[in-house]
Amino acid sequence: MQTTNTLNESELVTDPGQLQAAITDMDNLAQCGFSEISAIAKLALAALETPDGHKFHENIALALQAIWGRANDAENCINYRAEQVGCNWRDPASERRYAAAREAHKELYRTRRMAEAKGYAP
Repeated sequence: MQTTNTLNESELVTDPGQLQAAITDMDNLAQCGFSEISAIAKLALAALETPDGHKFHENIALALQAIWGRANDAENCINYRAEQVGCNWRDPASERRYAAAREAHKELYRTRRMAEAKGYAP
């Protein structure tokens, strides 16, 4: 797994106590978040094993939304804590896609501005 830090070399946290605290916090966030996700998923699956569970699809949908929300919360909290000590992981392929999208939007904006300058309505 390739890591990409967002902080400059001079901003990286090197204090062992701060790094240990960050790792401990991330472990806590992961354990709490993933335990909650697991519990909700188990309840949803158990509900589907009963006839009544199939009568209330909205409850299953709400459980799936809770899993989704909790997973996003855990991801964001863990990433934020890692970022604070300069150790957050960034997906290089994802960053290339974002850069390409930004460039495409800039080009679209330039094309529209040129068309407007020539009197063409977009």
